[in-house]
Amino acid sequence: MSTNQGPFPATRWSVVVAVREGGDATRSRVALDELCKIYWRPIYGYARHQGIPPADAEDLTQSFFAFVLEKDLFSSADATLGKLRNYLLTAFSRHIKHWQRQANAQKRGGGKEMLSLEGSQAEDDLSIHPPDHRTPEMLYQRLCALRIIEAAVEQLAQEQKQAGKEQQFLLLRARLDPSTAGSGNDTELAAQLGMTHDAIRQTISRLRKRFREIMRDLVASTLRNPTDEAVQEELASLRNALIG
Repeated sequence: MSTNQGPFPATRWSVVVAVREGGDATRSRVALDELCKIYWRPIYGYARHQGIPPADAEDLTQSFFAFVLEKDLFSSADATLGKLRNYLLTAFSRHIKHWQRQANAQKRGGGKEMLSLEGSQAEDDLSIHPPDHRTPEMLYQRLCALRIIEAAVEQLAQEQKQAGKEQQFLLLRARLDPSTAGSGNDTELAAQLGMTHDAIRQTISRLRKRFREIMRDLVASTLRNPTDEAVQEELASLRNALIG
């Protein structure tokens, strides 16, 4: 996306919101599709932590994103709107309340799928029992942070695959976390990869640097006005959400 917004290009989120001001609807749909792929599991998790059963939570998630993608949810969005994850949570909370009022208005599935939801996979991400002391809102924020990290790893893995380094990345992936520095067996890795210890350390350093860049870009893409300060603030918020 080439339209500049200060030092940053137009983000996925700003492109979506810009439709209300006559922006490119096609670009907005593509950007929104990408964002929905990141956020559907946190949305599903929020429903489950509200005590909604898995089948109903999946229906709610599916119908919510159908509404997001088809009904121009953002046409009335406040122009000053900042964080996508917070906006989605507010909108989904309203969606749940509407569903609860209209519980028998639509049969399961509704005959339409806007996203391919892997409910069983999302269910594996959750710890509904024993009860967690955190609120559903806090758990939603944590799931958002985890999904951003996961999406960054997925993008990095795809880049490494395209560069012909898929196997190398699979072996080094666990070392992306700086807290694992020195905990791996470099001798064994060197033998497997045919690399020297120094080369392994340099490769891990490059992967971590690229991972941080991807994380920063992903976070920026979910902000309305991603200044350096706003991105750093959002990264700190996501770290705090992980700590809980």
